[in-house]
Amino acid sequence: MSRDDGLEVFQDLLLRGAAEGWPQLRKTLIELAVGPWWHAANDENVLSEHAGPGEEIIAFHRDPGDGLKAVGLVLWSEPEGFKVTNIVPRDVGELGIANYNWLLQDFIERLARPAAARTGFSVEVTAARQTLKDWMSSEAADALRRFSAAANKSTGSSHPLDRRRWLAFLMTAHRDATALDAEQLVRWLTEVEGWPGNVAHRLAVEYEFGRELLTTYDQFRS
Repeated sequence: MSRDDGLEVFQDLLLRGAAEGWPQLRKTLIELAVGPWWHAANDENVLSEHAGPGEEIIAFHRDPGDGLKAVGLVLWSEPEGFKVTNIVPRDVGELGIANYNWLLQDFIERLARPAAARTGFSVEVTAARQTLKDWMSSEAADALRRFSAAANKSTGSSHPLDRRRWLAFLMTAHRDATALDAEQLVRWLTEVEGWPGNVAHRLAVEYEFGRELLTTYDQFRS
């Protein structure tokens, strides 16, 4: 995989629309669920016990078929509309990123997009592959690449010169309020840059601690 290919990630779906349109969107989605997707009223009743004031939930099940597993899918209301919060297998096992995204696309084509078209909602789906620049500024991405390209991958940030480049990345990431989390960092280091897993996880711990330390320092100064 080249650096420009990015990483395969779980996609997000948001059905964006005003709250006054939520009842009609809900009604339309349920009307469209005639197989292999079905409205899961019992799941809604269970999940509603954990919903906050004004939050709404729409739940569906999908039958297995077309190479896809039997799953449950939940839409949870947010101020901007309804977002898919999870897709979980109804049998034992894990979906993995590719299967999750295939199921999400199946839901979009069969239910979400037709319902949105009828109710005036918009369908917003994040990319299936993301690069460093989806998570951080160009300067922070360049700083991380410089560290990775020059560092000894068996020792991480131990060497003084490697440490200097690593700290430069941490400071840039903090300054630019980088959205990169520890899990994404580990995946990028191991899958794109070929770092050993144990070293990548150690760097992720350093990354989380460094970001927290710099944030706390800023708070004390203010």
